[in-house]
Amino acid sequence: MNNDNESKSSSGKKAEEFPEVAAYQDEFTREFMKSTEPTKDGYYPFLSKTNAYKMDFPENMTISERSYNIGPDNRSETVILSPQNPKGAYVEHQVEYYSFLSDEEHGRDQITSRTGLEINFEEISSEFQDQQLEIAEYNYENVTEIAALIWIEGKEGQIHSFSSIRCTEETESNDCLKQKEDRKNEIINWLKSIQLIDNESE
Repeated sequence: MNNDNESKSSSGKKAEEFPEVAAYQDEFTREFMKSTEPTKDGYYPFLSKTNAYKMDFPENMTISERSYNIGPDNRSETVILSPQNPKGAYVEHQVEYYSFLSDEEHGRDQITSRTGLEINFEEISSEFQDQQLEIAEYNYENVTEIAALIWIEGKEGQIHSFSSIRCTEETESNDCLKQKEDRKNEIINWLKSIQLIDNESE
């Protein structure tokens, strides 16, 4: 990590020196942020501590330090993104990286087993060469879930992502359904920003 990146996430700086958004006001979340310049409206650049992937990070979310996990030798990493002051239909993300997985069918089976449901994966066009993205949507109770599998053909390393959409109790039913559709589109666009880093080619 270079000195510039270190200065961006330094805990020695005060919160008021960073953008006034949840992602930068939370000290632990700030450790993952690579620049105070947004990647696009409402998002900032994130780099995993395994240096295995990067993505656009929603400015209104923070990473749970208590739930964060990184495996020995950077073989795995789990990041949970939660919104601050959720309103209406809101989203939580759980992003899991596994360095030792390469077979996409095994990845699908693993995700399916986690859900306990019969789910169907749909291929989504990826913005990155050679990278593949598939999603599966399902529902349980009052939650809409979008699971995703991301991998590079012929390379080790997979992302398994689970995005949950819920509505706050005061949200009316019709508003909840409409907002959930909006959130689903936002999730798919966000998933397209996740990029596995092929360290072998560097």
